[in-house]
Amino acid sequence: MKIKSYNIFATFSAVLIIISFISFLVIKENRLQKKENSFFKKIIINNSIDFNKLTPLEKDVWDKFQEIPKSEYNTRYEEIAENNRVLLKISSNNNNIGAYILKIVLSSGELSPKARLFILNKLRVLDASSGNIVDSIKITIESLNLAEELNSESDIIKAKIALSSIFNSLGGHQSSIKILQDIDIENKNFPGVSRVKISLYLYLAENYGFLNNTTEGFKYLNKITPLITNECGEYKKNILILKNLLEARLYIILDNQEAALNSLNIANPLLDSLEKAFFTDLRNLHLLTTESYYLKYEPEKFSSNKLKAFIEGTNYYGDITFLKIAFNLLFQYYDKTQNFKEYTKLTRSYDSFLDEVNLANNKVFTMYLIENLENEYFIKENEKLYRNITLLTLFMLLILGFSYRRMIYLDKKAKIDTLTTIGNRLAFKEDIEQLKSNNNYSMLLFDIDNFKKINDTYGHEFGDEVLSTIGKILKTIENREISIYRIGGEEFAILFTHFNENFAMESCEYIRKSVENIHWKFPITVTISGGFSKAVKNTYAECDKRLYKAKNSGKNMIIYQYINEGDIK
Repeated sequence: MKIKSYNIFATFSAVLIIISFISFLVIKENRLQKKENSFFKKIIINNSIDFNKLTPLEKDVWDKFQEIPKSEYNTRYEEIAENNRVLLKISSNNNNIGAYILKIVLSSGELSPKARLFILNKLRVLDASSGNIVDSIKITIESLNLAEELNSESDIIKAKIALSSIFNSLGGHQSSIKILQDIDIENKNFPGVSRVKISLYLYLAENYGFLNNTTEGFKYLNKITPLITNECGEYKKNILILKNLLEARLYIILDNQEAALNSLNIANPLLDSLEKAFFTDLRNLHLLTTESYYLKYEPEKFSSNKLKAFIEGTNYYGDITFLKIAFNLLFQYYDKTQNFKEYTKLTRSYDSFLDEVNLANNKVFTMYLIENLENEYFIKENEKLYRNITLLTLFMLLILGFSYRRMIYLDKKAKIDTLTTIGNRLAFKEDIEQLKSNNNYSMLLFDIDNFKKINDTYGHEFGDEVLSTIGKILKTIENREISIYRIGGEEFAILFTHFNENFAMESCEYIRKSVENIHWKFPITVTISGGFSKAVKNTYAECDKRLYKAKNSGKNMIIYQYINEGDIK
């Protein structure tokens, strides 16, 4: 893993925290009253829209918007937002024409506070597909501040739910749950409260699902059932799709294949017939849930190409939690198929993911803070500045913690053989490379006698049991100075460091006899043959030569190289 990349990122993180602290001091010492000026009055509209590549639907939405005079934005803002809703079903992020339109409206200066809050809430949904975390935070904080100024209880709750969804997308599921559980909504009765409750429960269920807490996940999904009774049309269809996809994920965690498949079978036709999307991530959630099911229960249907396309299609700027799931599924797949080449390649891609997303977003966070030290919007009320900077810093810390844990996890995961839970060939190559400069070690190379015949006679499941059991025996002698590895199908290696050769050879005989004395469920005796050598110019080749000699000398033996006898010819 690229520890250097982590160090660079940690440096950026430290800079961000220092800037946050300095910003507190600067504002505290300079309480100059200036005019309120929302950042949307200074917004620079995204000029990357390629109008020549608009789809017919996108062009229709754009043409309808151009027919509305700027002076009518304040009276027709609901119409503008509704016209954009059809774009939620479009998966393209390069031409986010809907968000582009709403930003034009927001920067026009024509909207009343009520209209601006309405458009901000719609923009939060449309712009979510861009994967720009900083923009999402900006829009959400602006929505929350404006909702508090207007004392709009429902919009305050919606903004807090949106804030929790950002934490969720960054992998901060505990923080997201805390925000959601602090929302008092049970006895509220404002217009649309039922749908707000549904969103609240869906996010809680999703967060608990990511934490593998199926009990809490199902508890909140069950709360949704009575709320959707009075719903109808496309909105109800959206909720049923989400509910069943989340249920499928929980059932997969519980290893209930039948229930998981049933939930997917309910969601699939609903998604195919969906005409209006109320949520941006339906299709991505469906992809990841379906591939999770296939990997666990129907591996022949699993598509690594779909997941690679999903990762590449996000340009590493999508929902971090979804990207994490996609990477995890691919890691599991390559691990199961023992495709170490692709596993290593994917590890490098994950390093790029951390570099591209975390370092780039960290840099944007820093630039955003510096920019807003001079922005009158933040100077108006210091308490809002404190809250906003705290939130931004917390987001950064979440990403940093996630990155560090993931680096450690991947570094360890990449070197473990799944079946035997001992070191794999990758770990062996790395460790033997480090030992080349130190000749104070010895090596045993052995494989299982007649292993192909065992597989052919008793089946591959029993063959896996043999490998797993031998792995358990090897783990009983593993310590700081004895490292064990499965380096091939039935081939194992052991590295002894800092021990004298006699002790190492006694350990080898212990392993050979332990394997020979195992009682299996079938009438069979399993034996091993091996070659042992002290450190020489090519220790592996010497061990392999002795292993070959042991095979040709009757098997169930280990041939050693004694110091006084020299090489075996």
